[in-house]
Amino acid sequence: MSAEQYLRRLLAEQDLSEAELSALRGLRDDIQQKLSVLEGGPRFYYAGSFGKKTIIRQRYDLDIVMYWPNTVNYTIKGIYDAVGNVLKRHWAYVNEKTVSWELPFQGGFHIDVVPGRALDSQFFEANLHRTDTGTTLKTSLKTHIDTVRSSGRRDVIRLMKLWRERRNVPFKKSFLLELMTIEGCKGTRFEDLGSQVQASLCYIRDNILTGSVRDPANSNNSLSDDLDRTRRAQIQAAAAAAAAATSWGAVFEP
Repeated sequence: MSAEQYLRRLLAEQDLSEAELSALRGLRDDIQQKLSVLEGGPRFYYAGSFGKKTIIRQRYDLDIVMYWPNTVNYTIKGIYDAVGNVLKRHWAYVNEKTVSWELPFQGGFHIDVVPGRALDSQFFEANLHRTDTGTTLKTSLKTHIDTVRSSGRRDVIRLMKLWRERRNVPFKKSFLLELMTIEGCKGTRFEDLGSQVQASLCYIRDNILTGSVRDPANSNNSLSDDLDRTRRAQIQAAAAAAAAATSWGAVFEP
């Protein structure tokens, strides 16, 4: 089996079945139905790996974005609190996170519901409430999704996420890993998965300690700021070990 065949087989093993995808859609429909009691005409979108089509079976969750139109008078915090109150009426466990509400399920799976208010009539940008600072965060779900989908690097991104999970690499934000993978792959052939993975690992190894990765939807938001020196060193060591491995099995096998 060639290296390309091996990596393609890994990708196929990480595909979700249609039944699993249907179950995720059903959960989203249930949450949307319960939250639709809130006034103001919010729109619901898939975000995260489901929206970007970078989901892997090894570990996945579901991100649902709920944006109100820019014409409503509700405050950003008021929107955040209202969504949390409805969720708490229907689920026993609802956890407050930085910009979302988390619904945990058995087996480590969870759903994040991200409330916000659009900044334009096309819902391209939105403001979110930050619970850690009490301020707002400007971002664009559509920019995040388009950045990944248009990169042509979704297959290698899925492999890098598999490496992260199987080697417990402490990337806190998947979007940070995705952006570093896209940047690292610049100049490599789209058809050669091995070269793309190797380029991504080397880029992370060489840049994670001191590099700063900006949110393409908001240059004031550094995606890498929440990685402390210890985590950065752990990521660098893992990337260096994988880049120096003599077989793909040493990189990906559990």
